[in-house]
Amino acid sequence: MSKHIRIRASGGGNTVSELGQFSPIFVWLLRDFYLDLVEDNAKLTPHDYLELALRPVPGGGKDIVAKNKIRESIQALFPDRECFTLVRPLNSETELQHLDQIPLEKLRPEFRSGLDAFTKFVFERSKPKQVDSTIMTGPILAGITKLFLDALNSDAVPTISSSWQDLVRLLSECWEAMGGFKVFQQQF
Repeated sequence: MSKHIRIRASGGGNTVSELGQFSPIFVWLLRDFYLDLVEDNAKLTPHDYLELALRPVPGGGKDIVAKNKIRESIQALFPDRECFTLVRPLNSETELQHLDQIPLEKLRPEFRSGLDAFTKFVFERSKPKQVDSTIMTGPILAGITKLFLDALNSDAVPTISSSWQDLVRLLSECWEAMGGFKVFQQQF
């Protein structure tokens, strides 16, 4: 990501941690989780488990270096991160094959409570992406995605700030061409 996207057009490259300020929360959901969350005889939270999984692995081989680089990138690009674990929803293999037909109240209580915690977290912590005071709506997301893809397809490096400014300018022009708020009110 740090090689292919820039925050600003000027000033050369940016660091991975600078890109982290634009990243959403990283949520790692582990389903059918069966491990005991214990390390050195101490109980762990799922968040602790995630942080342990992101610790560098000792060694110097090519594979180890690559894995540690990924761990480091996740930590830097996603400073806000959380982990949730869900046990198997059912014990029966036969019922698992038809999970989509099983009512929620028939699922294991541990699974339902984990699902409730995850759902609550998503509703409480999810917020719309916002740049300055502008909330990124569906059309804005589609527009900025197109600008990024056009830049990448032409071997250019997309820039967050200039792409955002270009999109805001295009939206303003469209808004004015539509006659502003009066036309908007009449249409809706």
